[in-house]
Amino acid sequence: MRAAFLHLVTGLTLSAASVSTALAAELDINGMALGMSADQVIAKFQEVRPDAQYEFAKWKLPEGTEWVANGRTLYNDLANPDDMEHERMQFAFTGLGSGNKLFAARRELKFRPSQRPTTESVYEAAVRKFGEPSVTGKSTTGIWAAWKFSSADAKAEKLESPMACIGTSDFPVGLDEFTAKRTKQSASMCGIYIDFDVRGDETGLATELNMKMMDQLHLEQDFDADNADARKRIDAAKAKNVGNAAPPPKL
Repeated sequence: MRAAFLHLVTGLTLSAASVSTALAAELDINGMALGMSADQVIAKFQEVRPDAQYEFAKWKLPEGTEWVANGRTLYNDLANPDDMEHERMQFAFTGLGSGNKLFAARRELKFRPSQRPTTESVYEAAVRKFGEPSVTGKSTTGIWAAWKFSSADAKAEKLESPMACIGTSDFPVGLDEFTAKRTKQSASMCGIYIDFDVRGDETGLATELNMKMMDQLHLEQDFDADNADARKRIDAAKAKNVGNAAPPPKL
């Protein structure tokens, strides 16, 4: 773990910490909104995909405090193996000091072969949800678009070209030192960024949808708050341990 004080442990038990959801409600992917807690994300996912699988991982401080750092979900419509719909999602959360809230989400959806929408209708649905995109482009088989917001309640800014604000291979595993340093340099450039790509064939029908969303506006401050909280917890544990520690061995 690269961040100070942060160590990784895996588990399915979720934190019940209350999290602010100050960001606008429309900034979500399939109902899972930026600012949600892990409990809220799982509750929404179970509502949407009651038969799906999910796994969330926790990070742990040396004194024992844990929080949800990231999660992933898996849905395959096994009841229809010859006409299957697939969906995978990923999530990344901040630490305890900043509210342990969702700051990045990713979705990969492969449409059921018998129920393929048009690529145009999927794109139009995205425009209705997020507003006019900052930048967009089309090919003979698909449409891509991106939205860059300078705040949660602002309209998307116009861009001349898309920006590499959310990686695929390096999707955040949580708010660690690496992510905080990276977004410190790109926060003003990327803001709240949504990446959208719907693909299909030349007949106009869509086969898959890929979306990514990330809020980089406050990650530097959130990381500082997380580490300040971690230091406070560790110092309190140290003070308690010093008073209750066993005597040293005979040397």
